Amino acid sequence: MNFQAICERWNALYARISSILIAVTSIVRGLSLFMSARPKTPLRVLCIMAFDSLHMLRNAKPLPMPKLRMLAALLDFAACANAAFDNKYCCRHECRITLQLLEEAGIRSSVDEYLRRLKDLESRRPLPGGDYWQFQKVGLYREAVVRLSLGMVATTANGNECLDEGIRATYCDADLNILFRIVMQCQIIDDVLDYSTDMSAGLPSFLTASRSLPQAIELTWLAALGYADDRELPRTGDIFPLRSALFLVSTCTKLVIVLGRWRQRTHLEETKGTRQFMQPVL
Repeated sequence: MNFQAICERWNALYARISSILIAVTSIVRGLSLFMSARPKTPLRVLCIMAFDSLHMLRNAKPLPMPKLRMLAALLDFAACANAAFDNKYCCRHECRITLQLLEEAGIRSSVDEYLRRLKDLESRRPLPGGDYWQFQKVGLYREAVVRLSLGMVATTANGNECLDEGIRATYCDADLNILFRIVMQCQIIDDVLDYSTDMSAGLPSFLTASRSLPQAIELTWLAALGYADDRELPRTGDIFPLRSALFLVSTCTKLVIVLGRWRQRTHLEETKGTRQFMQPVL
């Protein structure tokens, strides 16, 4: 092995170790958010940790704590907005307080642009209960909403004013693309767990997109495999923690889909048995 090859392997190992240490630092810095009033869910805390880690990788310094609290308020407000468009429960008083915090942080214009685009996406969202092509439309709608939300958070974290740049980064930047894949896997998990609620409310999701639930589960399985496929992503050491997170979340997503398929088959067998039992004896 020549000297150049040794240097390349050492540099790759150094980048991997450095990225792991940065990720650990971000986790430690974000632990206090689990105890604070914002953000409201652990998943949003993990999202903030990821953006803090990305900022340290790119700028060699962490995000200031006021910026972390701003991202927490932004994620909570985005969740409130999505719940409102889905006609789900959201505390309007809490939404107003969160919006006021964002306005005091000086990003009200960006939030208004986000709401305008989210409203446009929700006004054109596909209906549930279709065929294969309807499933594709629902998948694209889900992706568009996630890219918009991630783009908004990325724009705020980086201090940029152009939301389009943040959205494009979810396609072009390897780290944000991996984060997008992770969020889509979490969306699939949420859709599987909330299938009954989404079906009764007539909301489009990965599992309600098709008239046939078995077909929807199979298509959702293929979609999960697609989001987990990272062969086209660079193998650089700086994104090693995100790749590891993608692997773990993808494994959990597959397990949830398998359990959802098992539950669906069990329900069908029980329904079939009940119908046979209730048939009159000739």
